[in-house]
Amino acid sequence: MKTLFKNAIVVTLNEKNDILNGYDVLVEDNIIAKIAKNINCENAKIVNCENKVLMPGFINAHSHSPMSLFRGLGENTTFKNWWYEVMRPLEQKASKQDFYYGAVLSYLEMIKNGITTSCDVYMHIEELCKAMSHCKMRGLVGIGGITGTEVLSEKYLENQVLAIKKINPQITPVLYAHSVYSCNEDIFEELISFAKKHNYLLTTHCSETLTEVGDCVSKYDQTPVELLENYGFFDNKCLLAHCVHCDKQDIEILQNYDVSVVSCPSSNLILGSGIAPIYSFKKKGVNVCLGTDGAASNNSLNMFKEMFLLDNLQAGVLNQPGAISVVDTLKMATINGAKALGLKNLGIIKQGCLADIILVELNSPNMQPINDLANNLVNSCNGGNVYLTMVNGEILYCNNKFYLDIDIDEIYSQVNKRINKIKK
Repeated sequence: MKTLFKNAIVVTLNEKNDILNGYDVLVEDNIIAKIAKNINCENAKIVNCENKVLMPGFINAHSHSPMSLFRGLGENTTFKNWWYEVMRPLEQKASKQDFYYGAVLSYLEMIKNGITTSCDVYMHIEELCKAMSHCKMRGLVGIGGITGTEVLSEKYLENQVLAIKKINPQITPVLYAHSVYSCNEDIFEELISFAKKHNYLLTTHCSETLTEVGDCVSKYDQTPVELLENYGFFDNKCLLAHCVHCDKQDIEILQNYDVSVVSCPSSNLILGSGIAPIYSFKKKGVNVCLGTDGAASNNSLNMFKEMFLLDNLQAGVLNQPGAISVVDTLKMATINGAKALGLKNLGIIKQGCLADIILVELNSPNMQPINDLANNLVNSCNGGNVYLTMVNGEILYCNNKFYLDIDIDEIYSQVNKRINKIKK
């Protein structure tokens, strides 16, 4: 299978941040085979890219896809009340099938908004994997301390890995502990041991709220970052979600390890959690990437919104316009996410890399004039400007139409029926 993108503005996000005007990109099977002007290729599907940006698909480094079922519930409350009084009761009433439909809904939204990879950590992993497979997303799924009540063993984790591989061997398992406040030390120890033995990525929520940090210091006389360091969590490659309330000492700890931080600005704002010190992480060399979190704490799965907020919140908090450059912000949504998740040859438009590609339409009032293309993509663009989404060399969405073997209207019907039943 060959696809030839003709006459595109190619935002490569490579080492030189090259933007190539009027270039063609040839995709063969699932690989970017050639980038040049005036490529000719027989038997290739031609995509006219005039007045369109071709760029890497977004990498959503932290998500809870079934939570789209709970979109709009638990609004205007603190994280603690939102989680314990609204989300946990709803989750306990939901069935495995409910989670499947919620996940499919999320993946459809992600694809429409140009997200091609998602790192998904939630319950009922088999349903997540089925939904991810049916939507043909590239993805990672968390196993381990999902609720904090599991009794883990090597055999238990091996079985979870096998369950994922049986559904789709292309989905990558990630070892996940929800948080230091919901998972005990035994869970962390088992996950760390398994990660070291099998070279898996570790991930957890960390320092999301002041309450979390205060409770951790009261209980252990250590911040969550200090506690995780003592557990040995950072001795493996790992990804920390949120990190809103990390102080100078925490950041100095993180810079000494192969740790990435995934920021979820919308979720942190909606729940009143705060604004992460992204500028300080970047200044200290900590890899920062972007995530949407779940739609229950975000309301939309839109990386354009996350880029806009991350970029401009740092400028506002620090009274320093340009504290984070728009190009760096684009990289946080793409290649930095690939680095954080251990995904090679992804998040960049380069010959030999995987063909996870999106096209962004420039023939739109919000994208004109083009004085600074990178600035337009971060500060002016939205999901409605996404014209095409390709994952692994296959077009999944183009010109407002999905190319998936999924009854979209049935998904909408199911999620409404199911959440109404759960609420009753």
